[in-house]
Amino acid sequence: MRRELASFVKHLSFFSVILFLVYGALALILPESMISKAFWGFVPFFFLVLLLSKFLILSLSGDNAKKFSMAYVQTTVLRFLLYIIVLLLYAFNFPEDAKAFIITFFVFYFAYTIFEVSGFYKKER
Repeated sequence: MRRELASFVKHLSFFSVILFLVYGALALILPESMISKAFWGFVPFFFLVLLLSKFLILSLSGDNAKKFSMAYVQTTVLRFLLYIIVLLLYAFNFPEDAKAFIITFFVFYFAYTIFEVSGFYKKER
């Protein structure tokens, strides 16, 4: 478990740095209205949520495939609820930035989801 988690952290860190740099470059090019004021928090938020999810999945499942499936579904549902709560809280508290925040949030959500799924795909091969 430790080795798998350490490898995951290494890959996740590299992916997060690349994603942060790409988004930073886009922030310089795109109009200011398209860039959320919460720019600095997206990468750390998704990094920590995904890392915690992976840790919980590994802790709850061990090497049991049946437990893995259940742990994955449980953490995915909890993550989804957390994401909805964050989106709603931000949108209601900062309505002037809500559109840019929601669009950027979903871009990061899809990027980290693709990263996570591709990691599972590589593991199965």
